[in-house]
Amino acid sequence: MRTFENWSGLHRHTPRKWMSPHDEDELRRMVQSAASEGGRVKVVGSGHSWSDIAVPDDVAVDLDHMRGVVAIDRSAPSITVRGGTRIEEITEALDAHGLAMPILGSIAKQTVAGAIATGTHGSSLVHGNLSSLVTSIRLMTASGDTLHLREGDPRLAGARVHLGALGIVTEVTMRVTRAFRLVENRQPVPFVDVLADIEGIAHSAEYVKLWWLPTTGSAVVFRYERSEAPEPDDALARWVDETIVNRLVFDRALRFVGRFPAATSALNASVAATYLGPSERVARSDRAFNLAMPPIHREAEWAFAMKVAPLALESLATLVRRDRLRINFPCEIRFVRGDDGWMSPAHGRDTCQIGIYQAESPDLAPWFTGASTIAHSLDGRPHWGKEHDWAIDAIERAFPRFGEFKALAHQLDPRGMFMNAHLARILGPT
Repeated sequence: MRTFENWSGLHRHTPRKWMSPHDEDELRRMVQSAASEGGRVKVVGSGHSWSDIAVPDDVAVDLDHMRGVVAIDRSAPSITVRGGTRIEEITEALDAHGLAMPILGSIAKQTVAGAIATGTHGSSLVHGNLSSLVTSIRLMTASGDTLHLREGDPRLAGARVHLGALGIVTEVTMRVTRAFRLVENRQPVPFVDVLADIEGIAHSAEYVKLWWLPTTGSAVVFRYERSEAPEPDDALARWVDETIVNRLVFDRALRFVGRFPAATSALNASVAATYLGPSERVARSDRAFNLAMPPIHREAEWAFAMKVAPLALESLATLVRRDRLRINFPCEIRFVRGDDGWMSPAHGRDTCQIGIYQAESPDLAPWFTGASTIAHSLDGRPHWGKEHDWAIDAIERAFPRFGEFKALAHQLDPRGMFMNAHLARILGPT
């Protein structure tokens, strides 16, 4: 029997059954069979998450055979894809038609159903997360019935960030845009300047993000503006960055400082010299958004209202200084336009998303625990695909429409067929 393992390797489980349906009819039979056995079903997606949101504790379902483009509408413009389609497959299909996603995250290996389930996002106060692009969702409920939620149906806002709790997403339609290229400008800045004008920085380009090494007192601002300049052929450079630098050199360096934390400062100096200097490049939009796959590490992430972002960052910096934490991975600071998704971390407010990253080390636990405490105190919200230990009481306070989402989940799945340990913790028992 296959064993499920998430990307970081933190969560592993061997389910009782593993199913790979080819179409909705086969999926329906599998769901109804599991229901007759009193089983629980969990779609595992690509497993690219740090939390236990996709861990199957009974029956695992992958949608590897239910993927591909259903339709592309150039006039809308929009794309309809099956739930198991990878983001990278969507971007290639769109590019062939002169189209593109208006926003993407750093990684494109996820299935589209999994990416919207967790509120996956890029970095822009002009654009929302990937879920905000969804105009319709087709899903299979616990009864084996199909439910098609379209614009105008109030439940669509509840299903955009569905957490895997409402059913199995078999088809998604998303808004897209004309293909475009971006020029990336990388500018080092002192961290004190970030604290002084984080909102100004966030609004300084259509797409903006920051990397921050908490132990160095410095950060780098990445700004992306649309460009008509040609894209250079840098396929070799991308291969070297992903295969040699990230998978080999950086991975071994992180393993070394995990065993010998005193060497963390030297690693940070090397990372700063390699990635935090000024530079400029032009790339197709998806290639500008996406990064080389990094070495295995752990991630937590918290969404703060923009107005408290300086205090959140200052509190994190104070935590590092006070406890003398040795941070061996850059923090990523990104921005997301507010939306109406009931369980979206950006629900009702523009957010500053602060990613707390760390390879295995003695300081990982106090870094993550301290960041979680800060998020509690400043009305933060967890990223569903990242590590967090929040339970129903905290979730209910953080998400204004939590009650409606829980009611919708109960309506579509009254027996809790799609529950697992993660959902039981944040939604409570069925």
